Amino acid sequence: MSLLAFKVDRKIAEVLSRESFTLSAEIIPPRNGVQQSLILEQINTLAQSGAEFMAVTKGAGGSLRGGSLPIAQLIKEQFSIPCIAHFTCRDLNVQEIENHLMDHHYFGIRNILALRGDPPDGQPEWKAREGGYDYAYQLIEQIRRLNSGEFLRRPGAPETEFDQRTDFCIGAAAYPDFPDERKRIEYFRLKVQAGAEYGMTDLLYDPESYARFLDLCEKAQISIPILPGTRLIKTRAQALKMITKFKTRIPQDTLNRLDEVEGPDSLQRGIDLLLSLVDRLKALGAPGIHLYVIADTQSAALTLRRLAEQKKQGK
Repeated sequence: MSLLAFKVDRKIAEVLSRESFTLSAEIIPPRNGVQQSLILEQINTLAQSGAEFMAVTKGAGGSLRGGSLPIAQLIKEQFSIPCIAHFTCRDLNVQEIENHLMDHHYFGIRNILALRGDPPDGQPEWKAREGGYDYAYQLIEQIRRLNSGEFLRRPGAPETEFDQRTDFCIGAAAYPDFPDERKRIEYFRLKVQAGAEYGMTDLLYDPESYARFLDLCEKAQISIPILPGTRLIKTRAQALKMITKFKTRIPQDTLNRLDEVEGPDSLQRGIDLLLSLVDRLKALGAPGIHLYVIADTQSAALTLRRLAEQKKQGK
């Protein structure tokens, strides 16, 4: 008899294959020292509003945001919806990567978004730790090896040491607006070749960027689902800040339709613009929409409810 302390999660690749269009949300762990009840309230609000699965980010080194693994575990265990745990490798060596992945495996986490990880703010020259990885595809290769039962071997250990394997569903980041077209598709191809089963874009506001990226994937014979990610924006000032900080490409037509500063109609206008974007992405064959939630949970929840209503109506 097999006894498991924690429920085994449903795999996101299976969810994407079974649903015609998925609704999901991504949250950031609270800063260290902030009350845990706040993140519980946020998760509950988003789940009740229509999020069919969620993702939990992993802060870069020095971000002072712990808790990614227990929050992902909580979502799976207490809210009974699948959860993607972000996993970054830039601060870890290969032994530590294996150990941390085994923590996820024992907790029943089965969905990993495999990332290299960004440097902390203000440290652009920050490099990967010695003995670690420079690229996300190397992390994906290690996870795939664990899924095949290939663990790191102790010196002098017998050849028959391992009789178990992990069962992770591996996701990879996609960057449709990356300025170099060759690198844009080549980096993603390496991740798919290494074992990624689905892709997830960074902040996306231009459906034409998504369409061009899908064309590049088709030419490269990449056929995994690619989930577009976006975030509700309510004002032009907010959009311009995102362009500056994240190098996000936002079409001029979208900027023109946003209020300059927040007013009584800004939220509704922002939701309408996002719904229009979703319609266009859906027409291009997107498997769903992944909503990045930063701080304004209530606005994100309203957006999810609108999307859930449309989905219920078959739109």
